[in-house]
Formats: sequence, structure tokens, C-alpha cells
Amino acid sequence: MDSNWEIYTRTQHYYFLSWQFDASQDELRAPDSQVVIKLEPQVARLLELFVASPDTVLSRDALSEALWPDTIVESNSLYQLLTKLRRILNDSAREPRFIKTVPKRGYVFIAPVALSQPHAPAHTEVQSASATEPAANGKKHARLLVLPIVAACFSAIAYFSSAPEPIVAPHYEVEDITYELGLEFDVAAHTSRPLLAYVDDFNTLVISDKQGNQNARLNFDNRVAKPTWHPIKDWLAFWQYQGDGCRLLIVNAQGQQLHQSQDLPCYHIQAPTWRSDTQLIATVRDKTGTHAYQYTIDNKGYIPIPLKLNKGDKLITTVRGWNEQTYYLVKDANLHSRLITLDAKVQMRWPYPVWLIAYDPKHHSMITNDSSKHHNLIATTRDGQQYPVIATPQGLFSSLSVDNQGDIFSAAESWQVNIRDKDNLPIFSSSSHDYLPVTNSLGETAFMSRRTGACEIYLHSNDRVIQLTHHTGDEYVNFVTWSPDNAYILANRESRLLLLDRSGVVQTFTPQLSHSLSHFGWLDSDTLWASDGHEVLIYSKSGQLQRRYNVSSDLLLYDHRAQNWLVFKQSAIYRTKNLAEPLSDNSRLASLAPKAYHQVTNPRLRDGFLYWQSAWSKTDHIWRMSLDGNTQPELLKTQNLLWHYDIAADGNLLIAKMESVEGDIKRLSAK
Repeated sequence: MDSNWEIYTRTQHYYFLSWQFDASQDELRAPDSQVVIKLEPQVARLLELFVASPDTVLSRDALSEALWPDTIVESNSLYQLLTKLRRILNDSAREPRFIKTVPKRGYVFIAPVALSQPHAPAHTEVQSASATEPAANGKKHARLLVLPIVAACFSAIAYFSSAPEPIVAPHYEVEDITYELGLEFDVAAHTSRPLLAYVDDFNTLVISDKQGNQNARLNFDNRVAKPTWHPIKDWLAFWQYQGDGCRLLIVNAQGQQLHQSQDLPCYHIQAPTWRSDTQLIATVRDKTGTHAYQYTIDNKGYIPIPLKLNKGDKLITTVRGWNEQTYYLVKDANLHSRLITLDAKVQMRWPYPVWLIAYDPKHHSMITNDSSKHHNLIATTRDGQQYPVIATPQGLFSSLSVDNQGDIFSAAESWQVNIRDKDNLPIFSSSSHDYLPVTNSLGETAFMSRRTGACEIYLHSNDRVIQLTHHTGDEYVNFVTWSPDNAYILANRESRLLLLDRSGVVQTFTPQLSHSLSHFGWLDSDTLWASDGHEVLIYSKSGQLQRRYNVSSDLLLYDHRAQNWLVFKQSAIYRTKNLAEPLSDNSRLASLAPKAYHQVTNPRLRDGFLYWQSAWSKTDHIWRMSLDGNTQPELLKTQNLLWHYDIAADGNLLIAKMESVEGDIKRLSAK
């Protein structure tokens, strides 16, 4: 796309003929009927490119670069999006009313377009400044994006009762620090020194200056993650995934190792927070939840921190903030977020999930994601005022770090998640975010997708895709399964269960579990079960509780063919017909190695075989084991970013994996 092309902060409403397009919500209001059509993100992006430049010929290459920057996609990806958009607009390529093909040049939007901004007028203009000097390490010329943000001050946190003086929001200039193809992420900027660190393609830690000139590249056998600089010294702490544990390492700016901790059992970690020269706060998620620990370098000891949390609260991460104190980011059962101190005093509140946070020491504010589906960045001061930082036209900001100058360093990532069929073709176009596929014996596939920004359930049947749910909240979908008679689909939305048929939601209810819902399924075509790892509840399809069993497990599955329960517990798989009876050595089907059991999830049954996923050193594995003879597990697939899978009728795996993954480090210089 032309480097001087203007991009807006997606708050505009565009009007063309009788259509109204809300770019901030990816919503198209149909002519006359006022029916709202929710567009796929990339279809909406394509439409926005057209209506932002009416009567201008946009080349295929320019459109592809804007839609998939620095990403290699299938040759027909643009054509697929264009076909979808024309179909929605009821437009014809031969007799166009909206999008006209200009042979050998590209496409032009020919309908007159009017623009209105019904909300706060935060207009962001993107310009390109020519770079004059090459980087010292031979990188491409820097592209400087100047983003003058219009100041907007408003009170957003009810916790603060005073009416503070409005503040002036800083402007930011955006500069690319890295450009290479691949994934650079987990960025950390030193607050006072010209030092930067980030992870390159999972197993490499890069130390550079703040212009991107590399000082050291440290290569590891396993994945590394979440670096954090000491606030004063040139010490860099980061994690390495090691089997079923996580190891904390400390190096200096030259990459020389200064310290290595004992391994701590973990599923996932957050960036450590330096408390002093000898202590850090570690945020670690294991099979029981997310916990904060005080780590002492001298004795390599982890001491649990006793946070005061309410039922349903989840610790997200920690951040070093005002007065060099440690603050804890917590999400509650309603998916609202708050920032607290160790004594549980609330410092800030947000009425949506905050998962990305960093302290800006110059402006004394917290930089976080906002509530939009694009997760733009906003700043919140301690007295409750907010101002916009930047809107991202593509991708997602995945990590943040701010130095004493108020410069923000962030990793901007883009990817897609496609469910591949037997011909290795995506069910949707190559711009989808599709997860949790499960195919029934009729060949129909139910799955979850985040194409609209929310988690929605879809059905792929007879070469058609049908959206079965229409949700606007932040609740996540963890599992999808068919009933034995292929008549219904069972899914969840956080703690609630959703029963769906081929037209939409039939029933929804919340199981009466003492802990968080961990797994669920079908006992028969009229009976459901749900588990929290401590008990199993049996329900009718209407949501009536029928039975309750006290069963401790890591994972459960019911085998309809043999009418047996399969229970994953303490590195073994048990088979039993009656959950009321205790598990014994006689009921043990197989004992599993740690690599096959750690972070066990996503079980499937197909033709006498049991399938499941595990993770080892943060690398994903898919396993298979026969239930009718040889019980030795077989490793089928090993891969990074392997999110979910299904088994086709012929026994082949259908993989939902992240593809076309790109991540670059960007610097937002405060002006």
C-alpha cells in the first residue's frame, strides 16, 4: 500500500449507497432492513481499505501487503476475500455497483462514500519518513510512522472519586526495530540503559540496543520466554521451559550467565518482576492455577505469596509500578480486572479483561490493552484518567515494556489459525482464526472461531459454514463435542454449558460445581456430564441435575462404545464402568511417561483409539493409544503452536495450528 496512505483509528462510520459500515466493530448494516452483518476481520479490513480510498485504483499487491504484511499467503487469498465481500454486498464483477475490476491494475471502489465519526474524534494519521542510513547490522531501512494522537481525557474508573485536572496525552512516533521474517516477541526494555531484549523464534534470546543493533544472541535447546531487565543494573532475568518445569536464568548485557534457578513445576509463566538485587516475584501457572512466588537468588528458594483473592479470581501477572512497588493484576469471575497490592487494596479497575500491562514511569500511568477486539493500547493514570496510546491496524500487541523516557517497546504479532481438511486446505479462507474442530460420523465439523473477535461456534456441513452463536462478551470456549446420535453439539462459555442444534443455541446452564469447569461430555444422547477435577455431575439435556460423584481426576472421557469411563489421574489412565467405585491397579489401563502426561488435554475417541495432547518444554504433542490391545502410547505429532486437532473418518489428523506467524518489535517514542 502507498506509504502515505491514511489509516484511521477504526472509529468511523462509512455510508455508501444505502449501506452503513462501522469499522470499529466490523459491522455492516444492511440496506433498509437494518439487519447487522458481522464481517470476518479480514473481510472488514478489505472493505475499509476500499471505502477509505474511493475512486482510487488499489493494486492486488498493495491490498495483499496491507492485509497480510510481510506474510506469504496462498495466491488466491485476496480473491477469496473479494468474493466474500462481493457476495455480502450483492455486487457483481460483470456489472459492479461497488467494486470494479481494472484489468492488469487492480480494483476500485466506485460507489460514493460519506464518512461520519459519531464517537470521540481520535484521528490517527500514518505517514512514512524516508530512512537515510542503513542499520549497523545490515537490516532494511527503518520505516518511521508518525502518529499524532489527539488528546482525549475521560474518567473511566469509578474507584477514584475526585475530579482531577485533565492531562495532555503524549504523541508517539512509531519505529520498527526488527524487520526479519519470523517471530520476534516478548520484548523487554531497560528503564535507564540503552538495552533491549526479546525472543526470536522461541529458542533464541536476543540482546540489543534500543535501535535494534544486536549485542548477543543466546541459543537454547528449549523455548525461552519473558525477559525482564533489572531496573538499574545490566542484569536480565528470563525463563526457560524445561520438560514439565520452568527455569529462571539471569545473564548480563553481554549474555554471560550469572544465575540459574532450580526447576519449578509449571504450565505457563509471566515475566518476573525485580523486587531487589536478590529477590524477584515469579508468576507461574501450574495444574492448580496461577500463583505468585518470591524468589531469592541467594538460596534459590521460592516462597508462595499469600494474595487475598475472591472466589473466581485469577491472578494474571505482576508489574513494578508507582514508588517501585509490586502490583498484582487480577481477573474476577465477571471477567473484570483490577490492580491490587499485597494487602488487597484496589489501585485500579477495568470493566473488561486486561492481560497486557506495563508501567510508564515518565507519565506515571499503566499502559494496557483496551476493551476493543483489536486490543488497542490505552494509558490509565493513578487518578483514573485515560488517554489513547495507539490503535493497531493489523495484528495484536503481545508484550509491552516502557523506559524512563516514556518510550514504549512492544511486540506486534499477526497470525492465523486454520483448520485443514484432508486435502490440507483451510475450511475458511487463509485469514481465519479457527479452533477446537470436532467432526462427527456424518462428516460435519463443529468448531470455535474468533473471526468476529468473540468466541463463536460454527458448523461446517455440506460445504457450507453456519454461525450457530452470536456473542459479544469476552467469555472463552474451551471444548466442543457432538452427542452420540449427532443431533446436538455441546460447548462451554467459561463456566456455562451451551447445548446447540444445527440452527443455534437450544439450552444453556451453569453446572453446580465447587471449582472451575474443566471438562464435560455426553453419557448418552440424552444425558450430559461435567467435571471440575474433583467431582462429576450428571445432567439431563434440560439442565436437571441427576447424580453427583466425588471423583478426583486430571481429565475425563466417556467411551460410549464400551460404556466405560476413561480417567486420567496421577500419570496413569484408568478404565472403569462405575465412578462410585475407587480406582485400583486392576482398573489401570496404562501408565504414562511424564512427556506424554504433562499438561494433558483435548482427549478424543475414534475407532477404538484414544487420542490426547500434552506439552513438554512448551512443545505440543499428540498421542494415540489403542484401547483393544497394545496400550503403548504412540507419538503422532510434535510441533510448536499446535493448538487443537481432530481425527478424520480415515484416521488422519486434522490440525488447527497457528500459521503465517509474524512478530516484530516496535518502538513508540513519546513526544
